[in-house]
Amino acid sequence: MLTDKSNVQLKVGPLPTMDHVKHIGGCHCGAVRFQVWNSPNLHVFECNCSICTKKQNLHFIVPKKQFLLLQGGGDLTTYTCNTHAAKHSFCKICGVQSFYTPRSNPNGYGIAPHCLDPGTVCSVTVEKFCGEKWEESMQAHKTIRGMSSALEETL
Repeated sequence: MLTDKSNVQLKVGPLPTMDHVKHIGGCHCGAVRFQVWNSPNLHVFECNCSICTKKQNLHFIVPKKQFLLLQGGGDLTTYTCNTHAAKHSFCKICGVQSFYTPRSNPNGYGIAPHCLDPGTVCSVTVEKFCGEKWEESMQAHKTIRGMSSALEETL
């Protein structure tokens, strides 16, 4: 375990796989920085629930062990709403949410692709997700709930 300046413990991320690259990203002011291992070809969700609509929250989902907070744990604050299952963490200096814990995958992170530094993304495929009818959409979707756990098992 590593510790940043705010004494937040940081997990060391996993070793890369053949189809994963290390993406680096962060908030606007640079206080929050992270790395995430994922494909260079991103599968991004566009949710239309009330909070995602207001924030224009496009995100791709990764298991917790593919994510590493490099700095800024003490600069994060969290907002919850509705069921309080999703943890919308954002920089308390600039207000940017570069990642969060999604309700659909509490064992993972939703990463904002627009908060990644340039140079590691080859393509982005966007899939619409009807968050207005969250429970119904989760039942109908074949893969979203297991995205964080299924990927974890392959690493």
